[in-house]
Amino acid sequence: MDTDTQFNSLAQLEHILQTYWQLPYHRDASLAAKLSDVQNFQRLRVYDSHKDIFELPQNQKMADYFVNQLYGGEQFTLMAKQLDIILPKAKKFEKLVPSGALETGTLAIAAAIEAIELDLQLAQWLSQNDLPVTYDNMLNAYQRVGAKTQRLEQITHMKQVCYRTDKYINSFILQKAFALAKGTAYANGLQPFYDFIDAGFVAMKPLGKVAHFIEPFAERERQIVEHVHGSTNDGRIDPHSAPFVYPNY
Repeated sequence: MDTDTQFNSLAQLEHILQTYWQLPYHRDASLAAKLSDVQNFQRLRVYDSHKDIFELPQNQKMADYFVNQLYGGEQFTLMAKQLDIILPKAKKFEKLVPSGALETGTLAIAAAIEAIELDLQLAQWLSQNDLPVTYDNMLNAYQRVGAKTQRLEQITHMKQVCYRTDKYINSFILQKAFALAKGTAYANGLQPFYDFIDAGFVAMKPLGKVAHFIEPFAERERQIVEHVHGSTNDGRIDPHSAPFVYPNY
């Protein structure tokens, strides 16, 4: 990636973060609490649907990255706040982080925000109907919100993040450059962004072939989306798993 492309990535990242801060839950404590509940449900649902994949030793770090790093939360909000401060001065830091890593990190942040936006739709519907987060209510929310196309696009975007990261970590030169940039990035306020990118690299390394993780994951998620929005839905979110109790109290 040349310098102009790198700045385009930075501009894209700044735009993505502006969109993130415009989401209404930042100014609505009740909606934020509902979104947090939805996200907690989603983490449980994703793990329940993919536990056979996630529990393989080589996949455990990637599973943790998917469930925790790509689902927002306080750590993501902290990173977003710090990036808001850094990005307006981005030209000063053009050589801190290799451009390939910058592009990869931008894609991952976009994927994380996309997940938040889609779950926010569910949280808003539940709030408008004064409903708690339960298995049946979540299934109803999925169907009433009707974001099938966006959910399928989300799966595609998550695959892109995985394959882009895999391409990067297979380059020794780029990995070395990224490692060397750590001290300078930390010293100049880029630690949250650097750590977010690094978490993806660390999670990916044990996989062997990334396709062995992401392809079955994506295919199962696609089946779940189709099942949820299908005309013959049987009261389950995942056609391969029984409904589970949420919350656990």
